[in-house]
Amino acid sequence: METSTTIIGLGLVLITILPIIFLLRNQHINASKIETILKQYNQENAKAFTIRENINNKVLALDERNKKFVLIDLNTKPEVVTFADLKEIGHCEIHRKIEQSQTSTKKELITKVEVVLEKKSDKTKIPIKFYDFEYEKPIQITLFRDNQLAEKWLDIIKKAI
Repeated sequence: METSTTIIGLGLVLITILPIIFLLRNQHINASKIETILKQYNQENAKAFTIRENINNKVLALDERNKKFVLIDLNTKPEVVTFADLKEIGHCEIHRKIEQSQTSTKKELITKVEVVLEKKSDKTKIPIKFYDFEYEKPIQITLFRDNQLAEKWLDIIKKAI
């Protein structure tokens, strides 16, 4: 009787602890991946990115002193990294792509939210994608958060330029 109780107890402990171990392992892997990417874009010094934000599996980082910006989108596999040297940027604005739904209600649907940076020298545009209906879960709360995030970082980038 005691042996079976011990085995059941050990089984319950394993069922409880294993998901926590896997979660901590994945968090550590993601954190080291983010640090490695940030080191690539700032001369082996990831700590120089003083302003950082992480929401909806997107990591945004800004080095105020050297004026460098990085967006890491962990929602896509492989992860998408967008880098911009803000010293070269002359103008930035937010773009939202809106499509009409084909249902009887004729609702508008925002399918893409991005901040577009325009270089001073050759006027090339660097799109920084915050929300894309195709790749992200089409949930309204995700769109709302990503839209707020885009507006917030547009202001931060404008101040840095």
